[in-house]
Amino acid sequence: MIKNNDLTPIFKALSDKNRLQILEHIYSQKLKCSLNDEGKCKDKTCIKDLSGCLKISMPTISHHVKELSNAGLIITKKKGRWSYLEINPKNFKETNKFLSSFYNQ
Repeated sequence: MIKNNDLTPIFKALSDKNRLQILEHIYSQKLKCSLNDEGKCKDKTCIKDLSGCLKISMPTISHHVKELSNAGLIITKKKGRWSYLEINPKNFKETNKFLSSFYNQ
């Protein structure tokens, strides 16, 4: 279980509208990479596609992805020159449990 003081980086990461958009795209899997280096389809969102869709430069997208990753909200996997992103379900579940505790009181 995430301790309350460990939630600070998560809420800090969520305080930016671009990061929220990035999370929404990763969660909904709207931007699945079409092909990787071997010509095979991927089921994950890649940074390059996010940059084009959100009209945010690659360095800025990389910064936001790093913040989300450091907060434990997403998992990044690098394969060759491609970086794939996915939601970290454990930390989302724990954050949701924390927020739900306010509603259930």
